[in-house]
Amino acid sequence: MKTKQILTLLLAAAIPFVGFSKSKLKTLTFGDIVLEPEDSLIFALEDMEDSIDGYEVMGEYLPDGVEVEWTGKKFKTPKAGKVKYSKKEGDFVSTSDDNPAGLKISINKKTGKVSGSFKVYVAKSEKKLKSYTAKVSGYLGSESLSVSIKKKGIYTSATLD
Repeated sequence: MKTKQILTLLLAAAIPFVGFSKSKLKTLTFGDIVLEPEDSLIFALEDMEDSIDGYEVMGEYLPDGVEVEWTGKKFKTPKAGKVKYSKKEGDFVSTSDDNPAGLKISINKKTGKVSGSFKVYVAKSEKKLKSYTAKVSGYLGSESLSVSIKKKGIYTSATLD
């Protein structure tokens, strides 16, 4: 056999293996919920306390309405932001309009258990902030998820629909 014929045979034998790898992206099915890669759910926070330790909760920075995307492997939220005082603006500003509280959500694909966290900001004065970490837990497809700031005895709920 000539070298050219051998190369042609080798190339023909290799073609079925090129470009046909099994995709690792998966459809998430749990109960009545079926999520294809790139499908999104919305995180909606129920009633949050108006104040913590006597300081007003900055409601505009809560994660109400944040989009949570199923990538095919995990949940993905928009880039997390931080809230800080801006001398230039003369007020508090966030580094992210889509996720100012830094919502993070993960799921155990076998059990459907959802867990995560986000920051709750309070204004201690005109220029000083304090943040508390709220924990999120529950099950995908359940009516609601529990949200708590245990150190402060604050409990509420949220949905992921």
